[in-house]
Formats: sequence, C-alpha cells, structure tokens
Amino acid sequence: MKKYFYSILFLFSIYSNAQKSTNYTKKIDSIYVDLVSTELSEIKNKQTLGLIGQLNYPKNSKKIIVRILKFSLSNKNSKQITNAYYALSNYYFFNSKLDSSLITLEKIELYLDKNSIPLLKASVKMTKGGVYQRKGNIVKANHNFLESLNILNKIDTLTLSKKDKIKRKGKKLVLFNSIAIFNKNTENYDKAKLYYNKAYKMALELGNKRLAGILLSNQGDLLIKIKQYDEALSVLEKSKKIKNEINAPPKSKGITNLNIALAYSALNNYNEAITIFNSLIPLFRNQNNTNNLMYSLVGRGQLYNQKKEYKKAIIDCEESFNLAIKGDELEYQSSSTKCLADAYKSLHNFEKAYYYQTKYLKFKDSIFNSNNVKKITQMQMQYDFDRKNELQVIETKNKARENKIIIISLVLGLLSLLFFLGMLYKQYNIRKKNNQILAAKNIQIKNALDDNEVLLKETHHRVKNSLQMISSLLYLQSENIEDKNAAASVKDGQIRVKSMALIHQKLYQKDNLTGVEVSDYINDLAESIFQSHNISFDAINLHIDVDKMILDIDTITPLGIIINELIVNALKHAFTTKKSEALISISLHKKNDTLLLKVADNGVGFNPERKKEKSFGLKLINSLSRKLKADLTITTNNGTLVELRIKRFIIK
Repeated sequence: MKKYFYSILFLFSIYSNAQKSTNYTKKIDSIYVDLVSTELSEIKNKQTLGLIGQLNYPKNSKKIIVRILKFSLSNKNSKQITNAYYALSNYYFFNSKLDSSLITLEKIELYLDKNSIPLLKASVKMTKGGVYQRKGNIVKANHNFLESLNILNKIDTLTLSKKDKIKRKGKKLVLFNSIAIFNKNTENYDKAKLYYNKAYKMALELGNKRLAGILLSNQGDLLIKIKQYDEALSVLEKSKKIKNEINAPPKSKGITNLNIALAYSALNNYNEAITIFNSLIPLFRNQNNTNNLMYSLVGRGQLYNQKKEYKKAIIDCEESFNLAIKGDELEYQSSSTKCLADAYKSLHNFEKAYYYQTKYLKFKDSIFNSNNVKKITQMQMQYDFDRKNELQVIETKNKARENKIIIISLVLGLLSLLFFLGMLYKQYNIRKKNNQILAAKNIQIKNALDDNEVLLKETHHRVKNSLQMISSLLYLQSENIEDKNAAASVKDGQIRVKSMALIHQKLYQKDNLTGVEVSDYINDLAESIFQSHNISFDAINLHIDVDKMILDIDTITPLGIIINELIVNALKHAFTTKKSEALISISLHKKNDTLLLKVADNGVGFNPERKKEKSFGLKLINSLSRKLKADLTITTNNGTLVELRIKRFIIK
C-alpha cells in the first residue's frame, strides 16, 4: 500500500512538472512578444539571455536568441554579438545539436581574438570542452577545460569589480562541475569527487541554490557509478528538495528523478524504478530533450535486462542507439550497444550479440585508448608545470616589489621616523598576505602532483586492462581455430601479451611507478606460464635465483618477453618424454656493468641449426637481445643452456 501511495505521489509530481513545462513554454512566448513590441537595448538583451540560460535554453527559445543576434549584428556591437552567439551555442548544446554548437563557438573565437574578454573566453573553452566530451573526443575536451581554467587563473582579481569577482567565481564553479563530469566519464572517480566538492562549496558561498541542486544531482550520479547506492539516494533526495524549493525547470527536476530511478534500479527496487522511467521518457520526448531521453532509454533498457525482459530492453536501447548516432553522441552509442549486446546474448542470438559487443568495444576504445590517456596525462602535467612556473614568477615579482618598498621605506625613514614605522607596518601586512597566498598555492601544487601520481597509476591500470582484453580475445580466437599449429601460434601470442600486462599490473600496484621488482615479476611470470600450459610444479621442477632489484620499464619489458619465450620453449620441446627429475632453472644477477641471465633445462637438448630458418620465438629473442645490447649464447650439454649478457639496462 505504501509503495502504491509513493507511485501515485510521483506520478502527480510528473504531471505537475508537465504543467510547469507548459508554463515555461508560455513564458518564452511571452518574452518573445515583449521583444517584438519593445525597442531592444544592450541591458534588456543581456537580461533576456540570462533568463533563457536559467531555463536551460528551451526548444522555443531559439527565435529570441536569433532576434537579439540580428539586432547586435546590425549595431556592430562586438560585445553583444559575442554574448548572443554564446547563447546560441549553448542552445545547440542543450538541445543535442553538437556540430552546430561547435561551429557557433568557432565564430565567437574570431571576435574574441580581436577583443579581450577573458570571462567569455573561459566560458567558450568550457562549452567546447563539453561538446567534445559528448562527441567522445576526450583529448580535445580535456585540452579546452584546462585552457578555460588557465584563463580564469590568470585574471588579475585585484583589477576586478565586486560584481566581476562574483561572476568569475561563478564561472569557476561551473567549470569545476564540467571537469568533475569529465573525470567521472573517464572513470577518474576520486578526482571527480574532489571537483564536485569544490564546486558545491562555492555554490554555498555564493548562495546559489539552483547550482547547488544541480551539483547534488551530479554527485548522486557519481555515487551510483561507484556503487554507493544508499548514499546516492540520500544526496539525490536532498537535490530534489532544493529544486522543489526554488521551483526549478522541469528538465532540471527530471534529471534528478532520472538518477533516482537509476539508483532504485541498482538496488533492485524495480517497481519504483520502472514507475519513474515510464513517467520520465514521455516527458523528455515531449520536451524534445534528446540527451536525457537517450539516458532514460538506456537506463530502462538495462533495467529490463535485469528483469530478463530482453525484447523490451532491445526496443529501448535500439531507440537510444539511433538517437545517439543521429546526434553524434559517442558516449550514448557506447552504453546503448553494451545494453543491446547483453540482451541479444541472453536471447542466445550470438550473431547480433557479437555485432553489438564489437561496436561497444570500438566505441569504448575510441574514448579510452591508451594514446588518449597518455595525451591527457601529458596535458595535465604540462598545465601543472606551467602553473608552477607562473607561481614562481609571481613569487619573484612579489619579492622584488617587497625589496623595493623596503628600500623606499628606509629612504623615507631618514625624513620621518613615524612615516618609516607606518610603511614598515604596511610592509609586514603585505608580506603576511603574500605568504598566506603562497602557502595556499603550495597546497594546490601538492594536490596537483598527487593527482598526477593517481593519473599515472590509472594509465598503467588501463594499459594492463587493454592488454588483458587482447589476451582474452586471443584466447577465444585460439579456441575456435581448427588448425592446431595456427591455434598454438595464437596461444603463444596470448602468453606474450600476458607477460606485458603483468608488468603494468606490477607498476600500478606499487609505489614505484617507473620500475618493476624483477624477482617478484619473474616468479609470477613463470607461475602464469605453467598455469597456461596446465603443467604443475610436481611434473617439472622450477628453480629461480634472481637478485633483488628494480628494473625500469624499457628493460623489464623485452627481458620479460625473452624469459617468457625461453620457458615456453622448454615446456614445449625439452621434455618430449617423461623424466622424473625434470628441471628448469632461471638465474639473473648483476655482475659489474652487466646483467647475466641464464635459463637452463635438463631436457633432450636443442640444436638451433636443425630448425627451419629458426622459429619466430628465436627471431624474437634475437631481436630483443639486440635491443638490450646483449650477447646471446645457446649451448647443449645434458639439456639446453641459454645465456644473455645484457649491457643496456637501468636499475631504479
């Protein structure tokens, strides 16, 4: 009975929102009529564009923006033109016309090159970042967000009026929210949480309940991503309360209710979740709110998958996928194809499941490939480096200014002792204030460096995951190849990839992000190879004698592949007949300026001259030996002994 009551209550709230949506439409029409009947002015245009922005640029607001733009162009007022173009770009962004938004933003930049309007420049870069993020180009998105932050940081706040200081703080608040969303979508959840907290604190300082409600809704979405569902519901209910208090637009309320539905779905409260989805989807469809419609359809499709209603899931996720393709929304193309792959797999339609799974992996890889992660890391590091240099320049200038003031104070002190004391007291206050600023900036730098370490670990984690995915694909491929030799070759490739993945796993699990402890790595590598070949240590003994040392990634990667090849060769060829005392031994020691690697077995022996031009494994060993500047020798005497005297290596 209680659930029924809440469902009726929610439906009533949706009906109220629909009524309010109609009221907002009437409000926009009223504004347009007022614009047509009265004379336009710079102040009136600015107020009107601000009001449309607070309403999140409804569908019928374009005619107002276009009218203001035409008026501004006819008056050749650059400031008004840029403001009108910026409103138009936001209209396209909020209505999922990303290419149109990008074209309009580029027009604005032509005006901004001739006119110095730093706050607007920062806003344009911020919006461009949002457009590229939704198009799946995370490198360009990150670049524009960092440029926007750099512009805001360089503004001399001492020259700003009180009103512009508040405006700058508001811009930073919105930018922090955008950066948080970016980090959430790129799965950097700790950094996303940090920026959400910063933005929410600023919203409270500014007394801006509208933005506070939006930020709480976004935080709820983040908590769902990291599976903290109960906390997410608590935060989302708080967001809903604030939005109801300020009578937020239906679109804004709908986003919070959508996140609540996703939280219920994750908690298996299907009835509550489906009630919300069934009410929101028609609402978003009537509002032409494509972005939230796609999100809702995918959410309900995933819910249908959980309820094993796979045909319903396919209908929702196909609609979302088609909308995402039309709007060039890579993020929703990715989530829609994942939903479709899961549904078709459950229906045993493996052909379509494979088709959509392949698309999903392609979309995901285009967003999260290692090159993109590397570029983002480099951008962040470059930004932090430039920011640190700027702070050092500011510090040098401040010290020079302080010294100059001291000298002037001393000279003036000869004329008046009282004046000298006054200037000294003033100087003390300036220094104290500067020290406080520098202390705060140093904390920011430390936090940025900590973020870089997390980002570098994340890079190794992602590379490891990518290599493991490749290894899994190779394994699946080998299982389906009928030609035994071809299957064996593919499996060998899988084992090589696993040896490289193990390196990146070691890197992100340890404090040393640039090197690997070689003893642990070789032990784990050997164990993995034995498991891959289903050979126990009882059948073939393994003896490892390796010095404790940390080798850099450029040394351990080829070395690991060489050891991998030698162990695999021994397992395949050395013990073709059973032998009670079968043994493989590995040793690695540093002697003077050389690393000496020995891999030996007591098997049947090996003659490289009998091989057909040598196997791929031997070619690989020879190639990697040259990279390490190593002397390679292979001897056969009661088994096989391979020795490498490595001259090019780096110990951390």
